[in-house]
Amino acid sequence: MKFNTKWEFKEVVREFTIQEGRRMRFRKNDGKRVRAVCKVKDCKWVVYASRDYEDSCWQVKTFFNDHTCPREARNRATNRNWVAGKLVKKLRKYPNFRNCETTTYFKTKYDLSLNRNSISRALCDARNIVYGDAKEQYAMLRDYGETLLKTNPGSTVQICTKPQPSGEVIFERMYVCLTGCKSGFRAGCRPLIGLDGAFLKTVFGGQILSAVGQDANHHIYVIAWAVVEVENFENWKWFLDLLHEDLGDYKTHGWNFISDMQKVIS
Repeated sequence: MKFNTKWEFKEVVREFTIQEGRRMRFRKNDGKRVRAVCKVKDCKWVVYASRDYEDSCWQVKTFFNDHTCPREARNRATNRNWVAGKLVKKLRKYPNFRNCETTTYFKTKYDLSLNRNSISRALCDARNIVYGDAKEQYAMLRDYGETLLKTNPGSTVQICTKPQPSGEVIFERMYVCLTGCKSGFRAGCRPLIGLDGAFLKTVFGGQILSAVGQDANHHIYVIAWAVVEVENFENWKWFLDLLHEDLGDYKTHGWNFISDMQKVIS
């Protein structure tokens, strides 16, 4: 096996030993070679890597994967950064991931018994990474809108914000209808528009409103969408007014609408 850097090799070795439930240490670790051995005195497990003859990568030269020591439920290699790194992916998928679920997750997947305080600190770090990324992305929405308009001339992008007493503004809602989507719908889709809303599973919440059609192959065709704080009459009216401006008068073109009969759009 070959690795681009020594750091990459060391991370793979550490991940492997955690999966195996063993402890290891790096007996040699310099600019030309790395040797990792099991921490148990009489265990023969060892992996050795060094730079290849072309000095372009790190290559495993020796790997004796035969532990004579028992598996352990605790491993000091599972430090705060390692635990937080594993939790980032879980939090992106399950924003409300709790401490008790975290304990079960590591016990089930890695057969590890982690300290409760370590889990709490790592979960806090992971939330800061995930939620911080989301907050920064909301701050870049205007750049995103400008990019859409630049790459898709004729599109409609509208971003609404709410001013705060401190002088800052926070996100309220956003509408997007790309020129290709509205032109394609008018040119080749059935005159039927489906309206629906769905929850956004993020820490900031909100809902996405969508207008979709059906093409000649019976496939869903996205026309426009909007991100709003809550699905209510005001936001639906705002969304449909913009959709009406983009597609033209529904009576003139004979558009028909279908929805799930919610009161806010009835």
